[in-house]
Amino acid sequence: MKKLTTARLPLKAGVYGILGLWLTVLSSCSRYYYQANPVNAPMLSKQHDANVTASVDDWSESRAFNLQAAYSPVNYVGIIGGWSNFNYRTTSHEPEMGDVNAHARLLEIGAGGYYPVFNNGRGLELIADTYVGYGGGALNSDVNMDFSRTFIQPGFNLSTPYFDAGVHARFSGIKYRNFDSNGRDEEYIRRQGLEGITDTRHYFFEPTLTLRGGYKFVKLQAQLVGVVPLGQVDWHYNESQFTLGLYFSIDDLMDFVRSR
Repeated sequence: MKKLTTARLPLKAGVYGILGLWLTVLSSCSRYYYQANPVNAPMLSKQHDANVTASVDDWSESRAFNLQAAYSPVNYVGIIGGWSNFNYRTTSHEPEMGDVNAHARLLEIGAGGYYPVFNNGRGLELIADTYVGYGGGALNSDVNMDFSRTFIQPGFNLSTPYFDAGVHARFSGIKYRNFDSNGRDEEYIRRQGLEGITDTRHYFFEPTLTLRGGYKFVKLQAQLVGVVPLGQVDWHYNESQFTLGLYFSIDDLMDFVRSR
């Protein structure tokens, strides 16, 4: 959730590995009031699995940092949590036009279950999982708002010692409250489509592809999240989110250290 100018991030032809699958990343073309954070794709498969992922969107005027974690206290049960921070710094400060610095944050937690559908005994696993969660945060921009979000995200994950791939379908419900116009007049609010934004919960379908490559306890992660409104949305939202990051499997790291 932040302000964003038009941006298109084509990845150069010839990029190899998992990055070669990302040809173009599109962003919306105006200030927006909803930004989809990365989907927490833990790919847990057994008791005491634990991991941490740090990711960024750092190639446009709008920047984001995300920290996510997951843990399985018992077989087939997982706990997830995450924190996201979004920032925009304008180069042409024009408060009367709404062109101001923007900042948003989101803290969330969730729980769910996973089931290893297939395991060949040599490190190849297919895992089905579903998580539900709740989070909250605040947006400080041309207008200020608090918000909460509920979500459910079923998915399938293919995991190997060197490469992981996950497909998820997150359904998010966003509820805004404590709207502060920051002195903007009614015409500005109407022009931005913000009239009645706090009256109802807004639902989005967010299909997600997650790719990881590396070895066991540390892997490079690339993730693309699409954002499709499930109903009429008059205000601007970001239509996609692309992040790069590092994934650390804590239990695999501990096994590696013990084997030295």
